[in-house]
Amino acid sequence: DVESHSFEEISTEPAISVDQTSAPVMMIVSAMQQFRSEFERIMSGGDYDTDLASFWLRKTKKPVLAVLLVQKPGSAPRIYRGTNMEVSMPTGSLCAERNVIGSALADDITLKRQDLKMIAVYSAKSICRYNFD
Repeated sequence: DVESHSFEEISTEPAISVDQTSAPVMMIVSAMQQFRSEFERIMSGGDYDTDLASFWLRKTKKPVLAVLLVQKPGSAPRIYRGTNMEVSMPTGSLCAERNVIGSALADDITLKRQDLKMIAVYSAKSICRYNFD
């Protein structure tokens, strides 16, 4: 489905503190903060062997993280994670948002689109700044 709205129909709200938002928003922000922290720790640590620069992100070296909040009626919300992939093949690139939605569907093929509640996307610093020696 595609929805079109005129500029006049769209509104923006001023930024507010996360603790003033709804529980689902706080949940997805917290999940993204945790994902970002783990990513940064892995990339900065040097204790991990990773193919991010040489294979998974070899085109742009620009990681993007996505967190998806899924909630089926009568069930507790679930969080899924995804990243972009740029593997230099004709159909090899995949954005983080599509990846996380595909991961959720692979985990539960009974998902309906209305079960996908919100997605958070974070564009991380280029992995070129990390030393992969």
